[in-house]
Amino acid sequence: MKQIGFDKRFTLLAQEAHLTKNTLLSGFDLLLKANFFQDKEGYFYSSFFHISIGMERLLKLAVITHYMLTNRYAAPTVRQLKNEFGHDVKTLYGECAKLMPTYHPERTTQPTLAPEDEGLIDFFTEYATNSRYFNLNEVCEAKLNRSPLDQWLDIARSIYEHHTPHQVRQKCTMDLLYGMDKKGVSNGFTMNLDESGHPMMVFDCMHRQYVIEKSAPLVIWRLVEILRPIHLLLESMACQACEYEVAQGHKSMIIPHYEDFFNFLLADKSAIKRRKRWQEIFNN
Repeated sequence: MKQIGFDKRFTLLAQEAHLTKNTLLSGFDLLLKANFFQDKEGYFYSSFFHISIGMERLLKLAVITHYMLTNRYAAPTVRQLKNEFGHDVKTLYGECAKLMPTYHPERTTQPTLAPEDEGLIDFFTEYATNSRYFNLNEVCEAKLNRSPLDQWLDIARSIYEHHTPHQVRQKCTMDLLYGMDKKGVSNGFTMNLDESGHPMMVFDCMHRQYVIEKSAPLVIWRLVEILRPIHLLLESMACQACEYEVAQGHKSMIIPHYEDFFNFLLADKSAIKRRKRWQEIFNN
């Protein structure tokens, strides 16, 4: 009979899972708050920071756990992780995708990502590796690169348009125009500039805000879909670890039940679109 207890490595891995969970959840909350022209641009950067770190940590949990399971619970060195992966979310995701047939024999192929999902992974990879200090780097050594906000606007608009029927988009656009007319708002130039440096019209600003607001839940849905296979991978790893620990006579539990941490990655599209708060719900 296996005794109940926890190895020090269990505590460390569980704390890492807690951190990863909260980082992703706070990233989702911040993304729902972010918008342009409302002194809310800072939420974008905070969201990108949290989500990129959360994705990296989730993927590294899977990579490290697999290494331990295939090396009699020896862990990789810090240098190994740094040299092989660094903060490269895309490489880490690819590595985890290769492991899925091992832990899910019913899967004979790796998961296929839609182009928009690949775009999200590319964005957060770039942000984690190069763009976290974009503003200061451009001040110190201007390279005229596109800002993360300009890149995100393209992503948000693309996902909104792809997953919102044309007739709905058309109606919402007309509703914005009618609303301006009803309130007597003139569609003149504003102090806001587009990416090319040209002044934006009032309608342009309002429409951008609308697209960002409506795209945020859709983006979170796509992120959940991207990360759900990693949750299932970790769940299978934890199950194998439990069997291994019993077979090897370990007196203390070493690999946590990861499924207890990341069940929010099982949410479906309709629930995600309705949800306004993540941390508050999944931390209770």
